[in-house]
Order: sequence, then structure tokens, then C-alpha cells
Amino acid sequence: MPEKTGTIHIKWVRSGIGFPRQQRKVVESMGLRRLNQVVERPDTANIRGMVAKVAHLVEVVEPLASPAWAGVPEYNIAPAENAPRKARPVEKAAPKAAAEAPAASEVVVAAAAESGTAAPRKKAGTAKSRSSESSKKEVAAAAEKPKPRRKAAEPKSAAQEDSKSKKGKK
Repeated sequence: MPEKTGTIHIKWVRSGIGFPRQQRKVVESMGLRRLNQVVERPDTANIRGMVAKVAHLVEVVEPLASPAWAGVPEYNIAPAENAPRKARPVEKAAPKAAAEAPAASEVVVAAAAESGTAAPRKKAGTAKSRSSESSKKEVAAAAEKPKPRRKAAEPKSAAQEDSKSKKGKK
């Protein structure tokens, strides 16, 4: 048992499934929402009575001395103590040359056009118009088709009626 510090730590250790609803309500009224959750409550007779009623579902645990993350060392990344970095000279001529030079894709297209081996370009929007036209046609065809009617039920023979009426009767 923990020392009398004015508060107790209660841990939910077993599910309330299969137990009376009243016991589940007691666990919920202590502020426990999830399994293995720990809550801190005042050490009073009322709380102790609630714990006693559902002792098979909860347990009183010792408070943690320090949080789990407190034991993890803190890492600081310091810059290297080498010689100071020198500023790189900025090349201003390179961007102008890049802007004047044609892109690689333009060179390939121009070379293919000169040789005459370029594939013909597809018309934009053809795929969309085909798919929308076909779907419109399907919708129109479905609307025009009459629904098949059910056939009228044939009269049953006396033997069939007797066999079905006897099923399940004693």
C-alpha cells in the first residue's frame, strides 16, 4: 500500500466486460477511461469504498518517483570547432547561360521534327469526349429498356403443399 500522502493512484487492470453494469459505472466514475490508465484521486473513505467494490478490476499502485522520460539523457549538438567556413563565390554567369540555352526536351523535339520521325500528337480532349459519350449512351439505353416482368406463380400440387406445411410442426 502506498504511504498516506493525501492521494492514491488507481490503475484499471481488468476489463469490465462480463461484469455487472454497476461495476463498470463505478470504474468510470473514478475517472478511468482506458485499460491500464492510472489516475490520482484523494485518499478518502468514498474513494477507498469505490476501490473496494471493484477491487477485481482496479488496483492501487505506487506513484512513480520520476517520469520515465527523465532518465533519458539530453543530447546537444554543437558545431564543429574547425576553421571558420569561407564564403563561396557566387557565379553570376551561369544563370544567364542556362536561360539562353534550350532545354533538353526542346532539343529532342526539334531533332525529331527535323528527321520526320516524330509521332503525331494526340488531340486534346478526345479521351474525355469518348468516355462521356459512351456513359451517356449507356444511361440512355438503360432508361429505354423495359424491366422484365416476373412470371406468375404456378399452382402447387397437393403433395408439395402438404410437405411444406408439415415441416417444423410436431
